[in-house]
Amino acid sequence: MHDALRAFVMPSMSLGIGAVVLDYALYCAFLAIALLADPAWLRVLASVLAGEMIAGLFVLGHDAAHNSLTPHAGLNRVLAAVVLFPALHNVTLWRYQHNRLHHRHPNVRHRNSWSPLSPAEFRALPAWRRAVEHVYRSAAGLWLYYLIHRWWRHKFVPRPAMREALGARRYAQAWRDFARLIGGLALFLCAVVLVARQGPHPSWIEAVLLGWALPFVVWNVMMGHSVFAQHTHPVVPWFRSVEEMERRGGQEHVSVVQQLPLWWNHLTHYICEHPAHHINPRIPHYRLRAAQRTVEALMGTQTVSVRYGPAGMRDALRRCKLYDYDAHCWTDFTGRPTTAPNA
Repeated sequence: MHDALRAFVMPSMSLGIGAVVLDYALYCAFLAIALLADPAWLRVLASVLAGEMIAGLFVLGHDAAHNSLTPHAGLNRVLAAVVLFPALHNVTLWRYQHNRLHHRHPNVRHRNSWSPLSPAEFRALPAWRRAVEHVYRSAAGLWLYYLIHRWWRHKFVPRPAMREALGARRYAQAWRDFARLIGGLALFLCAVVLVARQGPHPSWIEAVLLGWALPFVVWNVMMGHSVFAQHTHPVVPWFRSVEEMERRGGQEHVSVVQQLPLWWNHLTHYICEHPAHHINPRIPHYRLRAAQRTVEALMGTQTVSVRYGPAGMRDALRRCKLYDYDAHCWTDFTGRPTTAPNA
């Protein structure tokens, strides 16, 4: 499968740079409307759309961190920092958590986003932590999971516990990345307030809410839902260990194709064409759609492909609460199986 996708590893300078320029231009335009427009509904709408553009920029940063956005590694390193900034992601921590852990060992418990607890692990938790898990695996809590459990704990601030895994050099680099994020955020908030003062709504509180806070929440809502949907489905397995994953399934079997309307697929840079990306993360986003069609032609009915929407999300949220790693089936919070065993 990997060999069949080599032809799609073709980074383009013009397509990569063009996507960054276009997304940043739209992001800045929506921020300007949110800060300077007069009708309140338009300002809120523009703020929400700015949050959507953070998600688009993040996908481009994700490509750059995989060294696939453009043909030049040095430029990709710079672009990764630039386009991941609105999402406040530490590039060094992102590369470690995503490139090394997630891509090498997808769907291995305790290593990746949305790693499900087993029924026994869930029962052993204190009551407050079980309540938190109920929230995380609900439609209203998906964004909180990503904000708290993934971004804050693993992709923003370098922590002492990370030193050994990262090594001294990368740990120091992660702190430099964090300092740049904090300094950039301070400058960004000052700029937001100064721009807002030129319009009819000079309140610094409104400026921070519409220019930063609401877009950041919208971005986390989109990320939380996307990450959940990409690797959580009643027929997608999870594994107890790396060895078990390598023995029982390949990269193409642990992620889901989310069928989006074509305009939404373009806007999100084809990130929901996810199995092709996992088979070869060096494929740039502008080649993913064609690469995924190749994967589906080779896999046939084995492809896990669902139409993205409320019905499918509700079904996954209802059935995929805990995972029985012995029987290989999903269960609800009581431990009752919700899918057929596949041991």
